[in-house]
Amino acid sequence: MLSFFRDTRATLRALSKARDNMIAAWPKSFYRREFIEENILGRRLYIINSPAGVQRVFVTNAANYRKSPSNTATLKPLLGNGLFVSEGELWSRQRKVMTPATGANRLAPYAEIIGACGREMLGEWQERGTTFECDVNEPFTLVTAEVISQIMFGYRLGAQGWTLYEAFKDYQASAGRVHIAEMLGFPTWMPRPGRLAGKRAVEKFDGVLADIIRAGRERAEPATPDLLHMLVAYRDAEGKAMPPDLVRDEVASIFLAGHETTAITLAWAFYLLDQHRDVEARVHAELEKVLGGREPRFEDIDQLVYCRAVIDETLRLFPPVHVFSRQAIGPDEVCGHQIRKGSFMTVSSWVLHRHELWWEKPNKFRPERFLPENAAKVNRFAYIPFGTGPRVCLGKHLGLLEATMLFAMIAQRFQLRVKPGTSVEPLGRMTLRPRWGMPMVITRRA
Repeated sequence: MLSFFRDTRATLRALSKARDNMIAAWPKSFYRREFIEENILGRRLYIINSPAGVQRVFVTNAANYRKSPSNTATLKPLLGNGLFVSEGELWSRQRKVMTPATGANRLAPYAEIIGACGREMLGEWQERGTTFECDVNEPFTLVTAEVISQIMFGYRLGAQGWTLYEAFKDYQASAGRVHIAEMLGFPTWMPRPGRLAGKRAVEKFDGVLADIIRAGRERAEPATPDLLHMLVAYRDAEGKAMPPDLVRDEVASIFLAGHETTAITLAWAFYLLDQHRDVEARVHAELEKVLGGREPRFEDIDQLVYCRAVIDETLRLFPPVHVFSRQAIGPDEVCGHQIRKGSFMTVSSWVLHRHELWWEKPNKFRPERFLPENAAKVNRFAYIPFGTGPRVCLGKHLGLLEATMLFAMIAQRFQLRVKPGTSVEPLGRMTLRPRWGMPMVITRRA
């Protein structure tokens, strides 16, 4: 094993680096290796960089692996016992309750809401003049939060979107880092930095969630029940309703998964478009051919194949969820390696998506990889922006629809360029965000 974790001092340095920016802690050699075994202060850690290993841990023997303590400790203060934290019977039940809200039969009406929210954002941009500057993380987060709120909860956020934006930004800054204690599975009662600030952020977040849930309970059930009504109307075999705290946790979970990742993807997509003007020209050509100047609709999405490929390739290079961690419940064998009970299994989608064995010129931005004629060349266990297996993201198809549709709407009407002098650095903490934001110069297209 290389000297990355050769002694305790080197180990602590590496863990400290990972705490600041997880993706910066991966050695270059990891992008060429399939399986790495480490012993960190007496704790066994396996880093899986092969599709076969991903399939074993996350799919074929997923029952043997639970969410790692580091994942749980980072998310639980914000999400409680929601879908992204819960395990076992609770997770299975909640997944079944929530799945109908993301079914394929609902995507067409959801597209109408996406279009309406996108139009509202672009109308505000139009009023700002021919050219203006802004950190696009802000409007992208606000519009995706509005979309998910209206789709899943039947609630218009309006100005409360800013409250959610600030609360989540504060939470990421204070509690979004993985602490060394979590990495090593130390008890939860041990002090962690940032807990007080994180608690204040959650309280601000909860104020908005309470308004959403209260409004949902008070309004009449829509003809097609939204997710909030499904949660409120649920009754178990004994006729008991879902506890209010769990309703809150699931609403929080959907907000986190349903807006943050899509907003980040849009920011990275337009960053990449600025860096690759040939791709931008091809995007505009497709938009003109398919839409002819009109706004995209649901039935257009299947024809916007290059726009969708840009989103897919953006998710490869900048996966919002950049690391997945599990802990072995019992012994196993993965890629010929004996796995002990209690061992930690880590898959970094950042590393896997840029791995030299699975991708040709892995660091190059090539949307063509994801065009229909090349689909068979992509190993589905080497590309996991939404995870894989039983815990694959529930809103995957909605997220792809939303990202593609908003991307097309924005690119059709505006040109986005990174503000000169801006340092763009990917920061891997709870999600993969640009460390200093994404300030851009936005110009209305003729």
